[in-house]
Amino acid sequence: MSKSRIAMRVVGVIVIFIGLLFLLVDYSLRRSFREAFGPEFDNDVRDLGVALKGAAGKALLEHGNIIPSQSGMGTSTNAIDMGKKLVAAYRKDPENYKKYAKVFETCLNAFDVGEEVLKNPLSTGTPITSAEVSSLRPEQRLDAWGHPFCLVTIDSRLAVISGGPEAHAPISCQKIGVGKREILTSKRSLYELPSGELVLILDKNSSKRSDEQALHGP
Repeated sequence: MSKSRIAMRVVGVIVIFIGLLFLLVDYSLRRSFREAFGPEFDNDVRDLGVALKGAAGKALLEHGNIIPSQSGMGTSTNAIDMGKKLVAAYRKDPENYKKYAKVFETCLNAFDVGEEVLKNPLSTGTPITSAEVSSLRPEQRLDAWGHPFCLVTIDSRLAVISGGPEAHAPISCQKIGVGKREILTSKRSLYELPSGELVLILDKNSSKRSDEQALHGP
């Protein structure tokens, strides 16, 4: 038997072994989680996903980081117990968690829009809305409610603005309630206006990525 055939058989055995190992690990994990969470495991996982995004979205706006507060997760250091408590908190107030889950998704898209716009000199002109940022996929150009972001620039700063959860239609970028002075002097990078709009402010001169600026300031 040639060396190449031997090598191919060895590779084949390794691939099969890895495949079987993956199936065994996947089965073991699913069984462990079902034993931990009970027969409603699949529903629990779906709800936990929304709850985690919701907790992260709320933490982003309130504390400038994605670490949820302990109020909804308890004080346990056991991940399964914390997951159970977070699912229970979600089921008590699902609409609130769903709202902040969309805030989290909106922030991720705002980061992408901001970074893409800042790749070009702001002096060459900035699109009025993210719908014009053709280098991104169509779904990346929208907030979680399906509306384009408004884009406003002043000096080296760019504001990416979503109408937020209360906007039932795209907001008018010509009548946006965020002034250029606020964009230029704001110490916050990510916040919610009293009227509900979500604002992300990025600085082209910053050495930080858009997500780092949102968490730690421009």
